[in-house]
Amino acid sequence: METFIQITGVQYDCTDADIAAVMAALEQQKPEVLLVTEQTRDYGIIVRALTGTIYRGVVSRFDLERVLAMMRHDGTSVLVGQVTETDHEGRCYTVSISGDYPTPDSTSADAPDPWAEWKWTGAPLLDSSDDDRRLDVSLKVAMAELQHNGCINKLTLLEHLNRIIRLATWDVSRETQQQLEQIRRLVGSHQDQDIQALAPQLRHTLSALGSKKRAKEFQDTYWPLLCQSTEAERMQQQWCAFHKADLTDITLWHQTISQQSEAIEACLAQLPAGLCYQKDQFGQLMHRLLYLNIPRRQLLMLLSALVLRQYLRRQLELSDADPTSLLNKEELRLTHQLAPLFFGNIENARDFLLHAKGKRAQDITSLVTLWVRDKRISAASCHRPLWTILHEAGIYTATESNWNSSLDIRKAWR
Repeated sequence: METFIQITGVQYDCTDADIAAVMAALEQQKPEVLLVTEQTRDYGIIVRALTGTIYRGVVSRFDLERVLAMMRHDGTSVLVGQVTETDHEGRCYTVSISGDYPTPDSTSADAPDPWAEWKWTGAPLLDSSDDDRRLDVSLKVAMAELQHNGCINKLTLLEHLNRIIRLATWDVSRETQQQLEQIRRLVGSHQDQDIQALAPQLRHTLSALGSKKRAKEFQDTYWPLLCQSTEAERMQQQWCAFHKADLTDITLWHQTISQQSEAIEACLAQLPAGLCYQKDQFGQLMHRLLYLNIPRRQLLMLLSALVLRQYLRRQLELSDADPTSLLNKEELRLTHQLAPLFFGNIENARDFLLHAKGKRAQDITSLVTLWVRDKRISAASCHRPLWTILHEAGIYTATESNWNSSLDIRKAWR
């Protein structure tokens, strides 16, 4: 009986220029491979693959528990296999191990879960994005069809599989990764050749998520998109609304934001496996979360905490900034004075000032109406409190009655 194990991470043990040559040699020679356990600081237990004395990648995170169970069965920390297949595009290869081993079960259930004790309760949490929801639907559809063949027509299944390949870019959660691996195995053994042909792409999608290139993309692409997303803005607005009483009191504003920032930092300090040291290195953090098998709920909590932390940091930076480097003293004073009316959001108060200065009275009230509708200005503060500050600063020179008559708050709440 043969068990097939996937080896990934070849790029970590040689330079990019050497990878093609290494893969070609593995394909041509199909050498013997030693699988050896190793305890690491960052990723826990891994199983390295060696040809002779040279490292040639690690056992895929999806096959890790299976290999460890096989080692426990044999009472050894080393298994010997043979290269059977290579995937140049995915930079991975398959090793065959001969022997009678029990069918894999929930052997990992007995292993301690590093995430069992960690959570962040500083609600609200980020909502799922449209792409997240589409991916979830396609994963469910594909899994149902591949497990119960014959319920869905072939073209529909292919559409969902291709959408999975396209959208499975950033989700490192345990549940999604397990589903992706199950789907890859089922696709690889499917009787229909068109469906089976997608197996290499699915395998590449899984392998690429753990690559150095993707870790850099997490930092340079995913993190900025996440912080600027509609979901992040909605979460920030919910947090501001919940703390409205404190944020609209200028004497409590700084204290409220500082306390929440400190609470997030204290929670991040409790992250397992020393992850707190990567909290400001998002690419490395996500890379480790993938291998540390983070559950979806904890991933959502962690991302929410990090995004809110970034938002709060930005507010404090704007508040504490050197007046000569950001705004002149009068503008800084006005920004602080306006912040409580903008749910404590210093950045929105500053942006409003930049938009309102030098504008006609009608343009300013139109802007206020729009921002009340978007819940960027407190509806309870948009009459006398806001008019008073702008009037005294010479930004809105018309009377309070003109201000009130020009505002159309009913339109703002449609």
